[in-house]
Amino acid sequence: MMSTSVDWEWKLREAVDRLRTRYEHIGRKTGAPFLAIVYPPEAERSVLREWHTLAATLDPEFSVRTVDALNVTSSVVGQFGVETLVASMINPMPGSNATSELGSMWTSAVAASVRDAVAKPGKGRPIVVIERLAALYPASGPRAVMQTLWDSDHAGLEGPIVLLLPGVLVEARVYRFVGQVEEFMYRGDIL
Repeated sequence: MMSTSVDWEWKLREAVDRLRTRYEHIGRKTGAPFLAIVYPPEAERSVLREWHTLAATLDPEFSVRTVDALNVTSSVVGQFGVETLVASMINPMPGSNATSELGSMWTSAVAASVRDAVAKPGKGRPIVVIERLAALYPASGPRAVMQTLWDSDHAGLEGPIVLLLPGVLVEARVYRFVGQVEEFMYRGDIL
């Protein structure tokens, strides 16, 4: 059995190899260009550092564009104000679910950032990477982001969307997001 460190390091190298050699085939079996790399949440800093090092080797043939889910969710919170969001969660309007609505806003904002990144001009074939996805918890998760991207404009997704996903791989296509929420990845590839 591989150690946790060796496991995520191997996954990152494997992902870069797939991006380099199978760019147009990522997610082809399921029809969606998603590649999720599941890694232990406690290793996030090391994973991001190693990912950035490896992703730099893809230049200039590929144009790696990063979407930081923490920055996106923070921006949404900033638009509404922390006090307003907390108040709506403590005392929700009848029939509303403030946590779900916040998750939907975050998911839509991340999806919009991905679409903007895809549309951004650059040298090389585009690859969009979504990192720091733990920022979505507990209001939402990676599956909701993928579903939003797929529902809103899957034809416009040029190139692979890589999700650096903090969690644990439970089964071949099932992961436990931040070790808490089991999600089934029915579209795309997963490592």
